[in-house]
Amino acid sequence: MGTILHTGDWKIDPNPLIGNKIDQDKLKKIGDEGVSAMICDSTNIFSPGRAGSESDVRDSLLRIMELKTKRILVTSFASNVARMESIFYCAQKTGRAICLVGRSMHRIFKAAKKCGYLKGLIDPIEPREAKKVAKNKILYLATGSQGEPMGAMNRIVNGSHQDVFLEEGDCVIFSSKIIPGNEKKLYNLQNQIVRNNIEIISEENAFVHVSGHPNRDDLKDMYKWVKPKSVIPVHGEHRHMQEHVNFAKEMQVPKTLLIENGDIIKLLPGDAPKVVDKAPSGRVYLDGSINVETDAQSIKDRKNLSINGYLEITLLVSNNGKIKKPIISFRGIPEKENSDHFIFDMEDEILNICRTFSLDNKNQQKNLIETIKQNCRRIVREKTGKKPFTNINIARI
Repeated sequence: MGTILHTGDWKIDPNPLIGNKIDQDKLKKIGDEGVSAMICDSTNIFSPGRAGSESDVRDSLLRIMELKTKRILVTSFASNVARMESIFYCAQKTGRAICLVGRSMHRIFKAAKKCGYLKGLIDPIEPREAKKVAKNKILYLATGSQGEPMGAMNRIVNGSHQDVFLEEGDCVIFSSKIIPGNEKKLYNLQNQIVRNNIEIISEENAFVHVSGHPNRDDLKDMYKWVKPKSVIPVHGEHRHMQEHVNFAKEMQVPKTLLIENGDIIKLLPGDAPKVVDKAPSGRVYLDGSINVETDAQSIKDRKNLSINGYLEITLLVSNNGKIKKPIISFRGIPEKENSDHFIFDMEDEILNICRTFSLDNKNQQKNLIETIKQNCRRIVREKTGKKPFTNINIARI
């Protein structure tokens, strides 16, 4: 019924380090044969000019590393094989051994080697061996460039990595771009690095990264080659895709479609693509080993626990219906110094409530539990401002 071109992530690199140059002749041929719809990367739609070449980043990284006299740690996206090759190249040129840190970095390295990439490079050494190498002769390449809490970078900076550590005067190079939404955790990580008197180099103060996505001039070339009848922007936030729609109209594309996550699109047949249905979409939490929705009760309970704390009361009831002193325990509830503890008020309240119920009547147990829960939560709220997650146990002895 027609031809659909899905670009995926792409860019035009005049001097690529991995693979060949973009095949514009093939793209022109596809365009001449007719493209019904192009589904296109929108990530850098706000960036003028061109994305630039990976080879220029390599030259810049080498110049920076040649000046360093202590440890160098580079963090980048593990999936950027061209950047990985550049770091290996710089290590070899500066006479440093290279050490990969992070499971995904090792996984991508092995996959790239198996596919025929990364040829003629020095072999990486293990982190345990890297500890024995002189400071000016080691270069680390680590995951965690976005400040991920469990990423290798975070563990190294916080001193919890078993094999890799940094000292005053060492240098960390963030050879990557901040993904929108990661600013807070990444800046927290970088602030900690600075507190440790370790030098930071990033795209804010040096040329250490080039994007893997097309800038506006790259997009113009793609539009001229492909000449799509309609465009569906993807890969970006809503503002990126809206701007891409505007850009496509400037490029004289007859039809555009702005979509959201979950939209089901009918591409062909028809005059233009259109949204025909909606599929469930959004975040799914891996809670332990179980997938749950964001509004699952287990998530709600833990949020409540984290905000208000936990209160547990156990009533020991004898066979004749008499109650002993209640056992009260709590977690995560603040306590005022030099003031009467709320536990004493709760003990009195519990004993008073129990006098109004027949404790040897099991049919009244549910009402008793609910009354104790409500009144004890009220006491804690009045004393501390918290409404704890409360559990009442009745044990008959």
